[in-house]
Parts: sequence; structure tokens; C-alpha cells
Amino acid sequence: MAAASVAGATSRAVESHRIPSPELSPQASSSTPSSSSRAAEAEARPVSCDGGAEEDVLHLDSPWVAAAEADSRLEEAAMAAVATGLRLCAENEAEADEIRDNLQRQDDELMALEAIYGDDLTELENKGALRYFQICIRYELRDGAEVCARFHSVNRTGDDGRCTDDCTEEHEEDEPNDFSYSCNFEHLPPLILTCLLPQSYPSKEPPYFAITAKWMDGPNVSQLCEMLDTIWADLPGEEVVYRWVEWIRASSLLHLGFDTKITLGLDVPMHKVDNRAISRSLSLESVIPLMLSYSSKKCYQVFLEDLHVCMICLNESKGSNFIKLPCQHMFCMKCMETLCRMHVKEGTLFQLVCPDTKCSGSIPPYLLKRLLGEEEFERWDKLTLEKALNSMSDVVHCPRCAIGCVEDEDNNAQCPKCCFVFCSVCKDPRHPGKLCLTLEEKLQRQQASGKMATRGMVEDMISVKLLYSNARSCPKCQMTISKTDRCNKVVCSSCGQTFCFRCGKAIIAGYAHFSGRCDLFHHKEKDTTDWGKLLEQLETRNRVRTEKQPVGSTIKCPKCRQKIYKDDDKYIFCWSCQASYCTLCKKQVQFAGKQSEHWGSQDCVKIKF
Repeated sequence: MAAASVAGATSRAVESHRIPSPELSPQASSSTPSSSSRAAEAEARPVSCDGGAEEDVLHLDSPWVAAAEADSRLEEAAMAAVATGLRLCAENEAEADEIRDNLQRQDDELMALEAIYGDDLTELENKGALRYFQICIRYELRDGAEVCARFHSVNRTGDDGRCTDDCTEEHEEDEPNDFSYSCNFEHLPPLILTCLLPQSYPSKEPPYFAITAKWMDGPNVSQLCEMLDTIWADLPGEEVVYRWVEWIRASSLLHLGFDTKITLGLDVPMHKVDNRAISRSLSLESVIPLMLSYSSKKCYQVFLEDLHVCMICLNESKGSNFIKLPCQHMFCMKCMETLCRMHVKEGTLFQLVCPDTKCSGSIPPYLLKRLLGEEEFERWDKLTLEKALNSMSDVVHCPRCAIGCVEDEDNNAQCPKCCFVFCSVCKDPRHPGKLCLTLEEKLQRQQASGKMATRGMVEDMISVKLLYSNARSCPKCQMTISKTDRCNKVVCSSCGQTFCFRCGKAIIAGYAHFSGRCDLFHHKEKDTTDWGKLLEQLETRNRVRTEKQPVGSTIKCPKCRQKIYKDDDKYIFCWSCQASYCTLCKKQVQFAGKQSEHWGSQDCVKIKF
């Protein structure tokens, strides 16, 4: 028979169900908080393309099966049924024919059940000549289910153990040690119907069965057992297993009064519980977190098996090729990898958010670690740290080794790496009681000390002037932004703030700001004097003059027009005026040090900043 042919394979598949699961052991109660926290994170867990993340849902139903307990409760019935069948076959030939007909009907029923329920039906190893199988029954919840757990509330329950009033988070006027807890489930743990078919089924006797619901209270499961007996009583002599399963799936919750809310409790011994009912044996403090974990993992399993459309590339694929963000938006792995790598490469960390246009949820670090390569993740970590340090007003960077340092009240800081003590304003060595030198003064000192030529000093000052004229500070994060071309609407690469580059005002959206005083494509007026060209012209003119009036020739004093002897290319001394003059700008020079300090300097070429 087809059903018998799969018995060996299916029985081996169920062997793992016979192993006691640590999730439903008494020790599980001590790990309840960690279980619930893992369940909360399962929704947003990234999916691996190689399917490795599916390991958590391979045996999702196994902790709720309790196959060994059901087997023990049906063992005695199996022995009695086998003995009765053998006795009838030996005593009466008509009974033997009836048994053969029953066995054929049982085989046909098992084939039909297997075709309908597929992997949810597990045919176990026969007990003697009796068919023995389990069916996993899952509730189909369209809008989820609200479960109310009552703890130590003996005075507020009826005889059936249900809540006698509406409960949300806590009941008003509860005793100090009595409270209730409500939570919503998208998926409830399955019920397991274990059936043992006697040889007199379906002609005379119903199947021996046990109902396993490890999350329900004993009286509730007992009511289900009684209802299955009632269904058989209404349909004697017919195959009834399919009707049992469908009634449990579609009507059992309504029969128990769980149409609007499922109430669990009390944690007290209950009497008159059917021996065929395998119900909750642990406290609600342990079972509720396990139910939450099951619901989260089941949602994840459904997500893996369904087809989804990526709203970036519009390709359809299984959930195993998708990333589900904490905001519940999902995109394919390839698109998310490309997006994250692009923003990390360009340094635009503020754009590492959900790609959905109406969502700004961030991408958590544990997802970025899976989407980025090792070097890319290190760069993201480094940029994130730099951004955090830059946002702190009391953190400055060492000018020698670029290490972040904390400045004190006097704007001084000490580098923890090289121990350099410096001023956080000008980045020079600490100078208590003295004002910071301007950039112009620094360049002049370097030029005066002989470390920089006059022309180099002028060129550096021109470069600094151009740099500061093309830079603005972001109105949100105060980071300096430089613009060399294009329109005056710019976006800060650090925080994503849009602002006007001309006036520095923050812009929320659109271009309405540029309809007023600020021009969208206004270019800053260039200086009327190109100081670099002026310097070259003056030097060229000086070389021509020097060639015409070389050292040793006679020239006229710029002031008194007295003929004097020229003994230097840069400066001349008039014996009549008793004064020295610059050959480049013709100004009188008062020397206090080296004569080369004036010729070609900022004052000589008339450059002002």
C-alpha cells in the first residue's frame, strides 16, 4: 500500500520528536527572558542566501508534539485492541472478513489523509497490526489571536478557569499578587492528534486517540476529546478522522469560547481531566515566552517560503533571498548590498536608511555587518566614530596624530597618544596668556625665519583666501562644506541637511528660497585684481629694470632724483636723502633686521586680505 510504503521514512522523520526538547523542560523557565528577547529579534533577522538561517525553523513544531507521552497513553489500548482482533479472527470467519474490509478502508483513508495533509501527517511504526499515525493541526488565524494569561487569580475565575471580566495588561482591584497579561499572536502552536486504528474501525469502534496541546489548560483539551466522541456518535460506521481534524481546525476555538480572546490559567491542579488530553504541564511564566518564540519563528518561516517583490529592482524571489528590516520593509539581498556599499564608499552614512520613500528607519549594525565586506564594515565603523566625535563640542583632534582629545575650559588639550599639549583653537603648542596667531602672522613668521620664500608665502595666503571664500558651515552639524561649481542649493554630506550656500540658511524642500534675494546659480564676483598675476608682472618689470640698470650703474633716487650708485638689485641707498628704497615698489624702507624682509612681501606687492 502507498501509505505503508512511506511508513518507514515517516517514522524515521519522527524519531527527533521522541527526544525531549529543552525548550519545554522545567529548566526552561529560568531562561524565559532570553527566549523572549530572541523571539523579538527573529522578525528582523537577515536572511542568508545559502539558507543557513533556516536552521532555526527546521524543527519548529517538535517541542509541541510530545510523541512519547501520547505513545504511552495509547499503549494499553493498543495491546487490548490487538488481543481482541486476534480472538475474533480465530472464533468467527465472518468477523475475520469484516476485519479485512476494515483494514482496506483504513488503508484508503490513510492514503486520502496523506494526500490532503502532506507533511503534517506522520505515519508511525504500527503497533502490532494496528495503524498508528499523528496529524499536526495548525490554526488559521486571519487577524491573529489575543491570549490572556491569568496568574494566581483564583477568586476571579469561573468554574471552567476562564476570566470572568475583561483583561488588558492588569485588572483593576486585583490582589497584590494577582495579575494578568495579554499579548497578540500571529500563529498559535499546533495541536497534535495521535490516532490508533483498531481492527474494528470504522465498522464498529472509533479510533483510539490522544490530543496534545502543550499550551492549553487541561479542561479545555478534555472538552475537545469529548467533542470528538460526540462526532463519532453522530457518524457510526464511517471514516471519521478527516472530520475530526477539520472540526479542530475550524471550530474548536469557538467551541471553547475562544472566539474573541484565548484565556489561559489557572496554575492550580484541575480535576476531571480526560486521560486522552495531553495539556500544559509547565507554568504560564514558561509557556507564554515559548509561544511568543514559536509565533515569531513561524512568521519567519512563512516569510522564507513565500514569494516577494523587491521594490528596488522589481524582481520576484523567495524570502530566503530577501532582507527584512526592523521597519518590516523588505528588499532583495543584492540591492541592499549595492546600496550599503555605495553609501559607505561615498561616506554618506546619513543615507543608510530604509530605501522606502515614506520610511526613514535606520539599518542596524548587525545587518550592515552581513551586507558589507570586512574592509567596508571597518570603514563604516571608522566613519561612524568620526561623525560621533565631530558632533561633540568638547572633542578636538591632535594636529600631530589626529587622535580625538577632550579640551578643557581654557581651550587646551593633551593627546593621549603622543602627549602633545596644544591649543584647540589654533592647533599650536599651548600658549597660556597669549592670543592665538592668525594664519597671516604664521606665514609671515615662517617667511621671516627663512623656512618659506616670499613668493611661497604670498601664494599660500592667496590659496587660503580662495578656500575660505568657497566654504560654508552646515547650519545643522556645523561641518565646513566647500563648493566649487553648480547651484547654491547644497546638501551636507555629514547629516544630509539642505541649505543655501550663499546665505547659509537651512532649506527644508523645494526651491522657493531662491525666488528672493538669493540666486540659485549666482556666482560670486571674482576679485578685480589677480594677485598672482600682479606678482608676476612686478617681478618681470623688476627683471627688465635690473637688466637696464645693473649693479654698478648710476640711477636716480626715487625721492630727490639725485644720481646715486646702485650696489644691490633689491635695495638702493641715497647718500643725499640718507634713506634706503625698494627697487620693486620704490618705497622707503626702514630696516630693523634683514633687508630681504620687505622686498616682495605682502606690503611690497600691496596685497590685502
